[in-house]
Amino acid sequence: MKIKGAVSVCELAVRVFTGILIVAQACLLDYFMVTAQGLPALGWIVADLQVLVVFVCCNYMAIRYFFRMHHQKKTVSPAPEMGLLPYAFIIWISYSIVLMAKVAYMFKTFARSLPAEYTAMEGYFGTNMMKIAIGLSAGIFALLIAGHHRSRASQRHRFCLKWMQSHVVFELLDTVEFLSILFINEDQLLVPFAVENAIITYSCLNLILPFVGLYQLSSVNFARTKPNENFTIYQTLLATVMVNIPYLVIRLYLWHTLNFTTALFIMKNFIAIVGSFWELRMFIPYCARAEEEEGRDPEGKETTELKSLRKEEETETDPSLRLQIPASDSFDKISA
Repeated sequence: MKIKGAVSVCELAVRVFTGILIVAQACLLDYFMVTAQGLPALGWIVADLQVLVVFVCCNYMAIRYFFRMHHQKKTVSPAPEMGLLPYAFIIWISYSIVLMAKVAYMFKTFARSLPAEYTAMEGYFGTNMMKIAIGLSAGIFALLIAGHHRSRASQRHRFCLKWMQSHVVFELLDTVEFLSILFINEDQLLVPFAVENAIITYSCLNLILPFVGLYQLSSVNFARTKPNENFTIYQTLLATVMVNIPYLVIRLYLWHTLNFTTALFIMKNFIAIVGSFWELRMFIPYCARAEEEEGRDPEGKETTELKSLRKEEETETDPSLRLQIPASDSFDKISA
């Protein structure tokens, strides 16, 4: 069932559930901050309301956009479209900036000394609930993609969406585990000040990093049958340089100096780094061959077929270029 032929009820329900998760995460984190820092921490509610307003407005504009494009007549040169995820990158950038600020604030003030379990005496949840609250960002991202794209996506587009979901969700969960190194009452680990800052910095960067992929998906034009072939390159490079390599180095350092290790995530970072470089090694020559097969040079010039289509359209729309048919008396003069 679809609303006005543009957005299905299922997609609308996913959007609503995404908003509920955003509110739930904001309430949990605000509860932690208010309990630990007092009433002044209620000021974070203003930032949460801004995120919610951006979420509602962007979803409203996306639904209007889908409705308008659904009823648009097909032409040789279709009107420019925003792509798979219109306005999704705006939602994520506003949401992730607030989440990044909260994470940095909490771990620089009180989060490191949270109890490992809930204590009725101190009146707030422990480290496990903190990890769940931050980890909700992975579910929010997955639902944002699931409910924010249109159903007319091609098979290649669906592959990009699935790749983004699996790739980013796994990296966000890795970030939650990476931050858990700082919980003193869990592992009784006191990391150096510089390492603490590095962990918080790279974790916050990873929270905002999915913006790049969402922006690319928002710029994919449905006038083309396939999205840009180098879509995964940027996200893979950024995830390798900004996430997996720093995470691996810090974890190896803690293993060597403090005898603390999370072996599974060390292997995860190592495998991700090797896999990323191997994927880039195989993918870059493939992109070059794809450009040659499509008749495009490296500068992105139009193909001969596309030029001919545009020329035909100009001929149909411009009266001066149409063939002038002589009147009947002119034919009589010519025959005479």
